[in-house]
This record gives sequence, C-alpha cells and structure tokens, in this order.
Amino acid sequence: MTYKELRPQIEELQARLTPAFIEDAVRALLRQGEDVGGGINAFRLVKHLLGNPSLRDAEVLWAYERLKPALRSALEQIPSLYYFEGD
Repeated sequence: MTYKELRPQIEELQARLTPAFIEDAVRALLRQGEDVGGGINAFRLVKHLLGNPSLRDAEVLWAYERLKPALRSALEQIPSLYYFEGD
C-alpha cells in the first residue's frame, strides 16, 4: 500500500476516533489476547482500526504518527484504559 492510498483512510478514521469507538476496538483486541508485556500494542491497534493486518511496520508507523494525537485524546477520556508512551 502506498502512503497516498493510506492517507484518505487515516483522514476518514480520524473523524471516527471517539472514546467509545476506541474503547470498543481495544476491548475487541483484548478478547483476542494481550500483547507481550500486557495490554495492546499501538501498532496492533492501528492495524485493527485501519482494517489491514498486513500493513508493513513503516506504514503502521507513518499512520500512527498521524493518529497519535487523536488516539491519546480519546484514551485519556476512558478511565478504565490508559495510554502508555514509551521511549
């Protein structure tokens, strides 16, 4: 997938990133199992939200950088979940 193809998907997704939408997505991923170290990895969440588990890491990183502010904002509004920012 090219970044040009990915950009409209990201823009459309940003409009849907409400706390309820994110919570539903995280709960669905948790039902499938936690990632190593616990919780849900941001890459896994982005792939799930974009509906494309075969995205390459570079594409996921590119998408995540654009979605991060909206994801963080939504997660901060869900008391049962938290956003852990690594290095």
